[in-house]
Amino acid sequence: MVSSASVTPLGGGLLIVLALAGCGAPPTPTDHDDHDHDHPSTSGIVLTPGIEANLGITWATAEERVVQGVLRLPGRFESEPEARRTYQAPLAGRVTVVVRPYQRVEAGQVLARLTSPAWHTLRQQLAEGCADGCADGCGTMDLARQRLREGEAQVAALRVAVGAWEDRLTALRALDPHLGGNTLEKAEAAAGVADQRVALLEAEQRLTRLRRDATGPDGALEHGQAAQRLRSLLAQASAVTGLTVEELAATDAKGLPRWSTIDELDIRARRSGVVEAEVVLDGGWVEAQGPLLTVNDPTGVRFRAQALQGDLPRLREDLTARIVAADPQVREEISSTFVLAPQADPVDRTVDLIARPSTSAPLPTWVRPGVTAALEVVISGSPTPDLAIPVAATIRDGLTTILFRRDPSDPNRLFKIEADLGASDGRWVVVQSGLRTGDEVVLGGIYPLKLSQQSGGVGAAHVHADGTVHTGA
Repeated sequence: MVSSASVTPLGGGLLIVLALAGCGAPPTPTDHDDHDHDHPSTSGIVLTPGIEANLGITWATAEERVVQGVLRLPGRFESEPEARRTYQAPLAGRVTVVVRPYQRVEAGQVLARLTSPAWHTLRQQLAEGCADGCADGCGTMDLARQRLREGEAQVAALRVAVGAWEDRLTALRALDPHLGGNTLEKAEAAAGVADQRVALLEAEQRLTRLRRDATGPDGALEHGQAAQRLRSLLAQASAVTGLTVEELAATDAKGLPRWSTIDELDIRARRSGVVEAEVVLDGGWVEAQGPLLTVNDPTGVRFRAQALQGDLPRLREDLTARIVAADPQVREEISSTFVLAPQADPVDRTVDLIARPSTSAPLPTWVRPGVTAALEVVISGSPTPDLAIPVAATIRDGLTTILFRRDPSDPNRLFKIEADLGASDGRWVVVQSGLRTGDEVVLGGIYPLKLSQQSGGVGAAHVHADGTVHTGA
């Protein structure tokens, strides 16, 4: 007998159970004469939208899927090496950070700016065309070509001078040897010839260096050492700035190359992601290769699952696999491919499976590094799918397992049925009878719903449309 003291108003902090169309006990003059108390097996369970929301009722759909022969392996997501990037200062200098921790950034966005004395030294070297001071035969390509022309003119002039001294010496030798002063003049002419030849030899050696600096072995200007020095310096500047050599060499409307107009180095994001918590102090001095901040792309993940070594004979890398969430109410699945780790753990007697999404579609929002999930590998069984529902949509009721099916013709009514189940992979279970493809079953809120349907005892309860919970036999 249920007394009037068993009527409890619905409250935010109470366990709320579903409204039923009736109670198992026959009606009495003092026990809610204004309600219908038919047995739920014949009338079903009336479900109002308010009670459904209060209880957190969610639904799962019976669907065709492969359940038999599925190996379910626990694991976790982890970042791919290229998804987590630590940005460093290319040179020593003072840094200005322009992003905040946990800020989302896009590829190409400026993360920090660096003012570095070493960069200005490199710019000076680019302007001079050399890295160790401009000695003879060194400098920019224009300077090298100019010096080559000057060297060629000097060699030509010395050759003329040598010829003139040789002609004078020849003329003196042709004169009468007994003329006074002839011997002294011939000695002076011979000395002049020797001096000019030494000067010509030195000029020709210098011309060789100038020609090698200005042009390559094939005579092309772009193969000369001056051009090679410029490319080397531009490559250094490219490594420091993150810009390509072509971008650095491009000129603006005034004819100035881009490298000459860069006063601060911009540290830009290579790919989109989220800035991690550790960020260098804004305005501080950092040494070369010092860490500035780290950007992590949460979508650049792989999945590491663990299998027992005893499962190795059944695992092949060509098997069908999918990643599923640990929460059974999350229905999204990620089709994946996997590889077996090259080494197993001899202590835990496990082996890792590394799975990666097999499609380029965006990943679900619940996928993050560190999130636990499971890898389902179809290792055997018929390729024909079976009608299945989530295991969490079933619950034990005494010695039987039950489920709650929504009436296809009346969305506000559901029925408790005894589950006729088959094989299970731990997450999904085959339903052999009682359901059809597309039928909806209760997933979330199934426990309070079961309490409301118990046949007796203090746990039996039901809820009426007036918002009261009735417990008792």
